[in-house]
Amino acid sequence: MITWFIKNSRALRSFTLKEVSDIVNTVVPDLEALEPYKTKIKDWLSPVINLKGFSVYPTNGITEGLNYWMAFEKRRIYMNDGDYIWLPNNREGEIFYMSSPSSIDGNYKKVPTDIPVALDLAYIGSAKPQKIEIGSNVEFVFFSFSKCFGLKNIRTGWLFSRKSMPRLEALTLKYRYYNYYAHQVAEKIIDNFKIDYVYNKLKDNQIEVCKEMNLEPSDVIWIATTNNNKWNDYKRANKNRICISKELYEYRHK
Repeated sequence: MITWFIKNSRALRSFTLKEVSDIVNTVVPDLEALEPYKTKIKDWLSPVINLKGFSVYPTNGITEGLNYWMAFEKRRIYMNDGDYIWLPNNREGEIFYMSSPSSIDGNYKKVPTDIPVALDLAYIGSAKPQKIEIGSNVEFVFFSFSKCFGLKNIRTGWLFSRKSMPRLEALTLKYRYYNYYAHQVAEKIIDNFKIDYVYNKLKDNQIEVCKEMNLEPSDVIWIATTNNNKWNDYKRANKNRICISKELYEYRHK
């Protein structure tokens, strides 16, 4: 059953470039570490988004950040159909969850200014850097290296909050509870690869794969879209969204 689900899932599972794996493999876990939490992730993301003034907390992937947010969020959450499927969607929502580039079709989306926003940047690093303008209504931002660098099993991640979050402040800053190995890996990636590295390595491959499959490339190199009915099992909103990471991998290794 697990094998069937993985084979047939519509989730995006990217792969890790060899040079990225080589860097990750230089990181030796420190099983006795008790260090203050520090990160350069705001600077790394600055070509795309200005997170000055946000508090930053390490999380085990974006999923943990979203789970923590939802556990304490009292408002109803609204999102566009076809976005992250594990979140509740209330048409009368008071806070808007969105991803940009979008999980729906892999393309950048404009962030609204007329409603509180929780912004998911899961696909940043997998697309050409493009400024995402945010206003004071953006309250939370989520990011990880799971998609762009294929580090889904290491669970790097960050939650950025416009207001400080006392529980996370205590855990990460006072008591220094966080995933040390994932953090070490994340900072190693930051030190060795720029935000457009994966995009530059794979964009031409994405275009060729899409030509072969008669698909339309999205801003995110792992994603293609089409209105062809034979892909209707991959429908999200009004587009069929296809993960082409397997085809990209085979194209690079043929």
